[in-house]
Amino acid sequence: MTLMTVVASHLLMAGIVAPTECQLPADRAQNTDWFSQAGWGVFVHYLWDCQVVGERVANTGGPADWDAAIRAFDTERFAEGVARSGAHYCIFTMHQRTRYLIAPNATFDRLTGYKPGEACSTRDLVEDLYQSLNKRGVKLMLYWTGDGPRQDEKAAKALGYAADTPAAFVRNWASVVAEYGERYRDKVLGWWVDGCYGFSGYNEEKWSILAAGLRAGNPRRIIALNNPKMNASNSSTLNDDYTTGEQNTFGEVPRSRWCDGVQWHILSYLGNDWCTPGLRYDSKWLAEYVGRVNRAGGVVTIDLLLYRDGMIERSHVETLRRMTERLEWIKHRQPVPPGNLACYRPARLLSLDGSHELGPSGSGSEARTADFGNDGDPNTVAQAGGEYAWTYEVDLEQAQPLRRVVVRFGRAVFATEFAVALSADGRSWQEVGSRRDHDGSATELTFDPVAARYVRVLGRKPDGEGQRGGQMAITELECYR
Repeated sequence: MTLMTVVASHLLMAGIVAPTECQLPADRAQNTDWFSQAGWGVFVHYLWDCQVVGERVANTGGPADWDAAIRAFDTERFAEGVARSGAHYCIFTMHQRTRYLIAPNATFDRLTGYKPGEACSTRDLVEDLYQSLNKRGVKLMLYWTGDGPRQDEKAAKALGYAADTPAAFVRNWASVVAEYGERYRDKVLGWWVDGCYGFSGYNEEKWSILAAGLRAGNPRRIIALNNPKMNASNSSTLNDDYTTGEQNTFGEVPRSRWCDGVQWHILSYLGNDWCTPGLRYDSKWLAEYVGRVNRAGGVVTIDLLLYRDGMIERSHVETLRRMTERLEWIKHRQPVPPGNLACYRPARLLSLDGSHELGPSGSGSEARTADFGNDGDPNTVAQAGGEYAWTYEVDLEQAQPLRRVVVRFGRAVFATEFAVALSADGRSWQEVGSRRDHDGSATELTFDPVAARYVRVLGRKPDGEGQRGGQMAITELECYR
């Protein structure tokens, strides 16, 4: 059986000979159970124009020889860095745009006319990565693209590539990845696939052809085909098992495990850009963020800087190691005071009507961010910037029958007129108490049980300069059954 026949047989078995016959994502949902349970992992770039040629910091020097660079890559050093970070899986690039791939592939060589080592490395780096990662309990996923070696004139022409991504090219390219799929089987648990955009000619028929090659050798292998919004985690195709989630910042939190019918997932970078040094987030922030996403059932992938020899940027590894330690602490921390359902939960600074988010007052280490309003510390305050009247919101992460809410304000910055509102869905709100001419003292509201996931304190006054109370600031919001 030829590899083109393998792809065709996978298409038939999956029932995806036409877009309308594509297997429903719900039928594959259980394939992502391990991914959801993993919670978070890392992504690394290892590419010809990143580690082998050019002046990027990832290229620490050596001959401009792809095959030599792959042979010299230290998978043990790499896997030890991944394991030290605490990551549960790793997504590693197979290639991007050029002809250079990190493992042998007879189909690619036959179709393009390249000899072993001229494009595909003679060393099977994927197999060696698997062996080094697996003995440390880290699962392996790979990065692929839908546009193949489009920057290599010889390979692109031989495979039939054109700007509108012809179906014949997709079939050829799917046969290349099918060889890898058949070889690695359950050693490779997933693919993250870039460069298969609708604007470049991809559609459900072509995505289905590519998906069949990606799942060759392991029909439970999870895939995500990137056709992104870049500002939200979304699914693009009927063949997705999880959202590609590519964004330039972390911050989005899912409302549940599922988005567009597939596993919610986000991918962004820890450094100043993809595969670069720098630290945009500290371990405390990352732990709170990843923990929040995980509690909702979502998955976070963090891009790190990988050097030519297999070493991961130490500041990235150590930041994630500290994040891992804090994540474990978060699992066991107790609310302050005991029983306070709002403690440590996701919080936001909103406009008074709740229509848009506000930034904190202050900046840098003096920023009065939303998490200070439910961190169990009466010496910290949450306060919005930009608008005098504003709303503080806490997400309890699931609807619960509340009977009591306590609001504590800053000593000299408090609401003189405010209300507390509850909602089970974030759309329909019920006010359970309010105060006028308030003196800033702690306020306790009791009421008949109300099922609520979201709790808001609407600071209606002060609503301008020179008013008593200055501007509302929340030291602690407490919620009880």
